[in-house]
Amino acid sequence: MLKRRVPTWLKVTLGVFGVLFVLGAIFGRQSPAPTGATTAAGPTTSTPPVPTYTVTSVDGTTLELTDASGERTSVRAAGMAMPVGANCYGAETASWASAFLTGKQVTVKTLDTLAMITLSDGTSYSTAAVQGGHAKYLADALSTTYGPALQAAETSARAAGTGLWGPPCHGNIDAPIVITTQTPAPVEKVTVPDPTTHEKAPPASTEDVDVYYANCTEVRAAHAAPIHRGEPGYSRKLDRDGDGIACEK
Repeated sequence: MLKRRVPTWLKVTLGVFGVLFVLGAIFGRQSPAPTGATTAAGPTTSTPPVPTYTVTSVDGTTLELTDASGERTSVRAAGMAMPVGANCYGAETASWASAFLTGKQVTVKTLDTLAMITLSDGTSYSTAAVQGGHAKYLADALSTTYGPALQAAETSARAAGTGLWGPPCHGNIDAPIVITTQTPAPVEKVTVPDPTTHEKAPPASTEDVDVYYANCTEVRAAHAAPIHRGEPGYSRKLDRDGDGIACEK
């Protein structure tokens, strides 16, 4: 019995299908997902935490801040001008600012070295300073955001005469304080008479002394001759020639 030969084309076709079947079996398998695994929906985003600083020192509007790693930086508080040094209300402002900020935790919103300082309870350093009369409003690069609130705070402090708006500064923080002193009135010296002195004051006029001479003999006997007009005892009858001298001879 004769065997029929398989055509070459059929062999090639069957071989190709065989290869494809093997490849499909190898690469077509999918590994099952592990139990409990979830498919990520997409990349997630989170807001980075706002850095917090500790106020190391305060010099008017200049603050030195220290971050959590110990690195220090200096910023200038925005929106205000403060009296400094010996200028009017400078000492009062320096004392207040140091007590208000030193050692406190703050966050900052900066523009270069200009910053709005906010305490942990949400209090704005610039607003508190202006409202308390420790600073004046000053427009700067951050004024578009914080300007209206600071202007309102200054208006309130000015109307109440608070801090630097009261005497003796009256809002002038660019000049040293002038302290006026009043010269005491001179004390009138009162002379107290010495009780040990017994000098007899002379009579104010001849009318105060009752002296009478009947004639020049009595005048001479009293060793009072001659008597001039105006002296005690003078009388016209004793002055015969009327020259103002009685009993001259």
